[in-house]
Amino acid sequence: MPDKNWLSKYESIKEQLYSKIDLDSYFTEKQIGKVAIDTLEIGTVHFPTGTVVACDPCIELEDALPYLQQIPAGTYPVTICVVPSEKYGDRYACVKVTVSSRKPVWYELGMTGAEDLEEELEEDEFFGFGVDAGMGCIIDQKTQEEYKKYWEKRCEEEKDVNLFDDLFDELLIESAKAHPKYQEEYGDWAVWTIPGTDCNVPIFHSGWGDGAYPCYFGYDENNAVCGVYIRFIDIAADYED
Repeated sequence: MPDKNWLSKYESIKEQLYSKIDLDSYFTEKQIGKVAIDTLEIGTVHFPTGTVVACDPCIELEDALPYLQQIPAGTYPVTICVVPSEKYGDRYACVKVTVSSRKPVWYELGMTGAEDLEEELEEDEFFGFGVDAGMGCIIDQKTQEEYKKYWEKRCEEEKDVNLFDDLFDELLIESAKAHPKYQEEYGDWAVWTIPGTDCNVPIFHSGWGDGAYPCYFGYDENNAVCGVYIRFIDIAADYED
């Protein structure tokens, strides 16, 4: 947990970090600005503890810090907002974990407590997780722990094993064959269940690729989290022309 000074500073600036975009509109509208959008249901993700982790699964699946915000333990649908385009390719703009059917009233930026709050953020800047392999994921902290045990054992049993080449690559190709809509030949999303557990890892292409991306917690009128959103693309801004 962060110290009292960090928490005090965060409370003073928290509302400045709220999303200015109604992220749920990415999943309820057919068009944002002049751009047509669609949605893609990819299955469910299990949160046995409700402690949320989002990261690039090829880079930080073992080490990513959990968010301070939490959700009720449970299993929830995962939906991707897609911007179909022949010119730019079908891009994943946002990923939503639906926690309840209620509508978000505001979107609070996911924070881990490790952010440098003395850093001056410009308009529309945010704290986010880094992507260096063009992929994102959202999981429970328990899933992260189960993955560490699984991967440690596999590394002991197999020489020079590689997470992407020896696991995710095949999963993505199989996903593309089984669910070709809005996927390239080599796959853009997959859901992997860690063997011997009920913990699973939905992975998906990260919008424009590498960069830093924010995760927001949507709160309803009763101050309860009703959805978690990873925003990869600001559709109105990025497709303005």
